[in-house]
Amino acid sequence: MGGVSRLVAGLSSKVGRRDVKLKGVFIPLTTPFGTDQEISYKDLKKNMEAYEKIPFQGYVVAGSNGEAPYLTPEERVSLVKFVASNTNKIVIGGATCESTKSTCQLSNSMANAGADGLLIMPPFYFKKRMTEEAIMSHYTTIADSCDLPLIIYNMPYTTGFDISTQTLVKLARHPNIRGVKDSDVRKCAGTVLDTKDLNFDVLIGSAGYLLPALINGCSGGINGLAGILGREICQLYELFKEGRFEEATQLQMSLCRPDTLLLAEMGVPGLKAAMDMSGQLVGGLCRRPVLPPTDLDKQRIKLCLQQSGFM
Repeated sequence: MGGVSRLVAGLSSKVGRRDVKLKGVFIPLTTPFGTDQEISYKDLKKNMEAYEKIPFQGYVVAGSNGEAPYLTPEERVSLVKFVASNTNKIVIGGATCESTKSTCQLSNSMANAGADGLLIMPPFYFKKRMTEEAIMSHYTTIADSCDLPLIIYNMPYTTGFDISTQTLVKLARHPNIRGVKDSDVRKCAGTVLDTKDLNFDVLIGSAGYLLPALINGCSGGINGLAGILGREICQLYELFKEGRFEEATQLQMSLCRPDTLLLAEMGVPGLKAAMDMSGQLVGGLCRRPVLPPTDLDKQRIKLCLQQSGFM
């Protein structure tokens, strides 16, 4: 029996899968590590206690912000189990692997550990071989093997290629493929239009473009900045839903600079440093080889949050 299979052996699946609604703000959780480079579940619990007070639609576990490439499959499943046991909100597991077989195995292990949905990036090590046929085969095989709602994670910055809208529309016809996370607002708008008659949601990946994305029909976002400014991002979503566009625009503008600095420029180390500065959350170390921000970068983070009105 493989490691992941052993980890979830004996765990019972959730009785009766809930109807997952991919609307609103989802927070991609960071993974706190101790000085021994092991996952600190104590710190994760502390962060979740703070996040549970914010009206997130759900959590993404072991995604990019969770440093998924540096986690073992067993750790990823264990994180899903831990988060699912500490919330009633939607839990989406990051099940990206390079092979279709490994992705199917991890997806089903996450389902047994309590995940409500999956977020999966396409394989990209052999990116030149990732034709439309290969991508279609990869995602449909996963969706056939696991009954959880599947969200396609389109991230050309990392993968080196863009999943076309045409391919997304074809995949959206599969009953278990329920959405896409993308950060290209223009493309998202086109995907919204082309899938409007299907049970398929489009989620924006950047808080810096959340309002324009919502205006163009996106159903919500999976926003890394929510790790430090989750309440404000949820407020922006509510302002939009209430039609209070002037207030929403002002809040959106204030979120742009932190989103650019912490996520686009510095990435997870910057976000974790900002979490530590909050005094209420634990960012902690990244798993090596990723190093913490320099003292100068930490000063830039603090100044950015102060000038944007968040500190």
